[in-house]
Amino acid sequence: MNNSILLNTDSETAAQTVTAILTRQGHRVLRSFDLRSALTAQPDRVCPCHGTSPCNCQFVVLLVYGRKARPVVVIAHGHDQETSLQLVSDPQDGPDPDLAGEVMTAIVEAALVRDGQ
Repeated sequence: MNNSILLNTDSETAAQTVTAILTRQGHRVLRSFDLRSALTAQPDRVCPCHGTSPCNCQFVVLLVYGRKARPVVVIAHGHDQETSLQLVSDPQDGPDPDLAGEVMTAIVEAALVRDGQ
């Protein structure tokens, strides 16, 4: 199963779209990391991936909670108008398969919503 989808939109929009879809489905979504926020103390930081200054990448980590205690982790990683939304799992202790399936469906829906605009 492919757990990553590429969207033709910026990472913030992608993260907000998938968060809205998951919230509408009744899941709780917590943004646990945001690169843009982390770089506010160093606004002129050179991007280690692209060499741009300031860094114009975005990396967001979302924790998606369903009915069970363990969340599913979704990352949105992008540069300019291209973002990869990816479900990440620990190979030793994978996520709840039902929740993972619902999250992947939301990621696909987010891609369709963005492509349809």
